Amino acid sequence: MRKTIGIAGAAGEGINTVQSFLEKNLKRQGYALISYKNYMSRVRGGFNYALITLSDDTVFAVEDKVDLLVALNSDAVKEAGTLLKQDGILLGLDVFKEVCAFSGRVIWVSEKQLKEISKIKMGIGMYAVGWILKYFGLSKGQLQGITHATWDASVQKENAQLLEFGYDAADGVYDYKRTEDRILVSGNQATALGALAAGLGFYAAYPMAPSTGIMNYLSSQEKTLGIVVEQVEDEIAAAMAAIGASTCGVRAMTGTSGGGFSLMVEALGFAAVAEVPLVMCNVQRPGPATGLPTRTEQADLSFVVNASQGEFARAVMAPIDVEDAFETSFRAFNVADQYQIPVILLTDQLLADTVKGIDRFDTSTLEVNRYLDTKDTEVYERYDFNQIEGRRRIPGLTQSLIMTDSHIHTSHGRVSETSEDTVALKHKFIKKMEALRRQAKPPLFYGDSAYETLFVCWGSTYGALREAVDLLNAKGHRIALLAFTDVYPLNEACMKPYIKPNIKVINVEGNAFNQFGKLLRLETGVAYDGTINRYDGRPFTGQWIVEAYEEGSF
Repeated sequence: MRKTIGIAGAAGEGINTVQSFLEKNLKRQGYALISYKNYMSRVRGGFNYALITLSDDTVFAVEDKVDLLVALNSDAVKEAGTLLKQDGILLGLDVFKEVCAFSGRVIWVSEKQLKEISKIKMGIGMYAVGWILKYFGLSKGQLQGITHATWDASVQKENAQLLEFGYDAADGVYDYKRTEDRILVSGNQATALGALAAGLGFYAAYPMAPSTGIMNYLSSQEKTLGIVVEQVEDEIAAAMAAIGASTCGVRAMTGTSGGGFSLMVEALGFAAVAEVPLVMCNVQRPGPATGLPTRTEQADLSFVVNASQGEFARAVMAPIDVEDAFETSFRAFNVADQYQIPVILLTDQLLADTVKGIDRFDTSTLEVNRYLDTKDTEVYERYDFNQIEGRRRIPGLTQSLIMTDSHIHTSHGRVSETSEDTVALKHKFIKKMEALRRQAKPPLFYGDSAYETLFVCWGSTYGALREAVDLLNAKGHRIALLAFTDVYPLNEACMKPYIKPNIKVINVEGNAFNQFGKLLRLETGVAYDGTINRYDGRPFTGQWIVEAYEEGSF
């Protein structure tokens, strides 16, 4: 069983509330689910919709078309034919009948009856929650837990009546129960949780969609966990504050989107030359400039790989799903401390706003490594050119003199302009990059072991591409995929186990210029034979990739 629910309407009409209630209660019922928000950059109005795909098996991506659409206004009813599958169900107010062009099954809800029950303007939303939960097998008693902390008693009473009204009107069709204890986590929350597991003590940021969810979650845990979350005046201040905290021994992180990362570039170079460990999260959205603030794209890779003047060591990691966001965020801090470098987490709006029902994170094998030197000696070479790992001391905890500067420096940290120190520091950066290449996480392989076509992707494209591989293989194709989390630097031998005679390599990524495909060729020598790209601000889906592949001349 696999079904997709859509909730469509304007900003301010309760889409997020309906989505949240459905996610939580369907997850408790035992369904595996994943959801995604497709929304415009405005506080009120516009046309927005949320998608929830649920199944009795693991779900990796939402679908293009929905089986059941909750239409909160007339625009949503007008769009029903575009969003719904032909055999889908539309749930909408009867006053919008005249604008409906959908020819399938429609459940018209009486606006008059809703108003008799409640004065709440958007009563259709709570009615729909009750209707859908009955449809997917929840008992009536389970409606009792559907409430919100901000509702007063009168609002709660009316909403409870709307829920019951919707529940009584529906037919129960599905009844799936699972015993596993799953949690609902978004990509932004998983990134924040991974950082907390790694010992995050300081987070600084300026709000910028779609990265703000990281700061929101961390700030909600500030007092409980004893961390410091600072909303600063701009992204330059955010990066420099994080560098300051890290210099003093605190595990620190900053987050933003592409436009904010542009402002952080000078600080990125400062962290690199001063060898200050720093984790920076760039949650991509389409650019340039303001671009599409609430949409998704994978177009910042070339930028972050080359950002800031000069040459220095850095690592770029792009989690492939919600679970990987936790693991990669945790690992980024250890790598940053190990080599005293900036590590850039490159996610995007798709991953950030995706909510997924997952197994609880296993932290039993996680180990926090700080790579610190706690000795106290009079002579201390903070920047020993022959030491590429660790040996960092924290100012104030020993008698050692520690200097942090943005210039080329000696091994003790004093400003230097000699060719010897310049070359020695450059060689140190080179050695760090070589070490990063050696320990880069190999790509994840999935699909037919006797593949004739090999898809290559990075980051959040993995979920939709995995579903596309299954769909295509079910049609008789022989296809596999490689999904990269560690995207820079790449181990030059990472593709050797997968390249064999007479196969085609298809590069799949959410940009127009094939940024990863070109980087892969530069780092490994492997060139792609064809490409599938999406760059309209919308996420890949499995069916979209299938159609693109079958329409292409690969």
